[in-house]
Amino acid sequence: MKSVELSSVEDYTQKWVKQPLGFRLLNWKKRIPESEKKATKDNTVLSFVLLDAQEWDVNVPTEMKVLSGSCVDVPCTFTHPSSHRPSEIAWYSYSSTQYPLVYSWRTQEIIEPFRGRTQLSGDVNKGTCSLRITDVKPAMNGYHLYPWIDPDHVKHTFYHKTVKLNVQETSPPVQLTVDGNPEEGGTISITCSVVHTCPSSPPILTFGGISGEIQNNQTDLGSGSWRTQSTISFPTRVSDQGREVGCWVQHSGRRSVPSWIDVNVNYAPRSVHVSGESSTVVVGGSITLECRSNANPPASSFLWYLQRSGSISSLMFREQSITITDLQPDQNSFYCTAHSSLGVANSSSPFIISGEYQPIISSESSCIIGGRVLWCWCKVQSLPNATVEWRIEGRPPQFALSDMEEFSVLQNHTLRGKLSISKAVLHIGVTCRASNDHGQQNHTLIIKAPPQNVSITLQPSRVLEGQSLLLSCYNHAFPAVLSYSWYRDEGSGTVLLRERSENLYLQVTGRYMGPFRCSAINQIGEGRSDSTLIQVDFAPVISPNSTCSLDHGVVWCECVVESYPVATVIWTAPSVVESSQAVSVDPYGPLRATLTGHVRSGQARLITCHATNQHGRVSLQLLLKDPSAMSSSSLVAAGCGAVAVALLTAAVFYWIRKRRRNGSQDNVGVEVVRYRNNQKKADLRTT
Repeated sequence: MKSVELSSVEDYTQKWVKQPLGFRLLNWKKRIPESEKKATKDNTVLSFVLLDAQEWDVNVPTEMKVLSGSCVDVPCTFTHPSSHRPSEIAWYSYSSTQYPLVYSWRTQEIIEPFRGRTQLSGDVNKGTCSLRITDVKPAMNGYHLYPWIDPDHVKHTFYHKTVKLNVQETSPPVQLTVDGNPEEGGTISITCSVVHTCPSSPPILTFGGISGEIQNNQTDLGSGSWRTQSTISFPTRVSDQGREVGCWVQHSGRRSVPSWIDVNVNYAPRSVHVSGESSTVVVGGSITLECRSNANPPASSFLWYLQRSGSISSLMFREQSITITDLQPDQNSFYCTAHSSLGVANSSSPFIISGEYQPIISSESSCIIGGRVLWCWCKVQSLPNATVEWRIEGRPPQFALSDMEEFSVLQNHTLRGKLSISKAVLHIGVTCRASNDHGQQNHTLIIKAPPQNVSITLQPSRVLEGQSLLLSCYNHAFPAVLSYSWYRDEGSGTVLLRERSENLYLQVTGRYMGPFRCSAINQIGEGRSDSTLIQVDFAPVISPNSTCSLDHGVVWCECVVESYPVATVIWTAPSVVESSQAVSVDPYGPLRATLTGHVRSGQARLITCHATNQHGRVSLQLLLKDPSAMSSSSLVAAGCGAVAVALLTAAVFYWIRKRRRNGSQDNVGVEVVRYRNNQKKADLRTT
């Protein structure tokens, strides 16, 4: 037995009173018969304490690193006196003055932040007291925890052994290792492992970037630490060289975090080929070639071969990169062989170099214009293929062409587009410039086309009746126009005029002339203009058909006006109230202006229509008479007219009978005709 020095049993009793309620001295005294308490008080207490403390022991780690958000299983074992049969385990947070509960069946007394997050993972009957904490919080950092076996009955001081919680915010590092045969055809294994404290819910390990056979296992490292490990195995392939393989680790309650490792595969040279600065070179020049291969480790020595005219010769080079200076105009085909510690490989196809020369433009190059579309061809021979630039009037073709296209087939370069410049085709210069790395050549193309953009221009642009007018047949043509023709459209037919020059002179004799057309002809073809109608300017003319009428007090007037340009019509109508005006213009007829309103009583019934344009002004006064007055006047006039006609008829017949007696039959006929004409005139005057 270990010796315990106490100043007195009473001192120990005072410390005991400070223990949890279940093992206070007061409760222990209740189990001793009253008759024996006095005699045995000091000796019994001391002997019991010394005997009881000898066989109680608890083992827990001194400190555990725990990942925030994850869980932790705190390992715990204990031994107890053989006379005691434990039944309950509680966990406390160390305090010098209190006993804060971390785990107990009295859940309402558990302190924060442990409440609802602790459970017993040990078995009291097997001597284990392990504690499981889920959803670890940063607030748990720094707590010192200890278990107590049967706290209501056992008086052993368990708080002398505590485990400190060290809560980490950063996930523990992931270990990635590569094992196996790294050479092609072997097997590689990549192992991903991580240490944790949560065996009940270990981290989930997932591989990415590769596929293969996976094995998982978990190892107890002691002191509450565990290692979860996952291994993926796969055949070694050249395509896996340099591949990044990732391992994603997801701890309980945490986001998945990846770690990466590169795969290294060893293999003999392959994909051997010759590369050069260019596949062509000017005869007499030089070129640098390189023997390239795919190998790990890289190839260390090389052999070179040259094929000309069907024969192959070995070159005196052993380097990876060589410079050739004696190239011939014919084809030069190069091969190479790459050597490494794992094998040898030859290039499968030759690298062919040909001689180069500057561009030559064929004399067949030319331009044609069809309608408004320009087509140009520039035929070039060169090696390497030439770059062709087009110029129209020394400028990029975009300024002269719309909907422009450029395309090339076997060095036959074509330019196409719609002409948008007004300059005559005769004076358009199209140039083809072909160039490559060894020189350039310019060639100006000849353009031949029938007359383009044929149209009629007027001088002056607006004329009055009686003036002179000059019509010109405007066009673009190369070669020059040989002759012109002028036409006038009449109804459904066309009249060919005698004029054969570019200009047609006319004397304006009416308000409308034409339409006229012209055509221009050169040795390539003919171009024709559209029809042009000449519209003559004239001052307004008010038609006598203009009229006014009155119906039940409502006035309606219409003023019919002919003019060019269209006249402005104004009404003067002081006797008309509540008036409204409207104008309608017929493209092929006169302007019609209307006035409607009501007649104001007692006012003069004169209405005037005024028409004005830039060439003059005209007015017409329209009389609006009372309908009843107009009816009486008409009857009186008709009566007077009838009487006059009767008297005139009697006089004529008397005169005719007299002439029959004195004159010939022919004279009688003439007089009858004169009589009838006079009668018509009299009727018109009467009306």
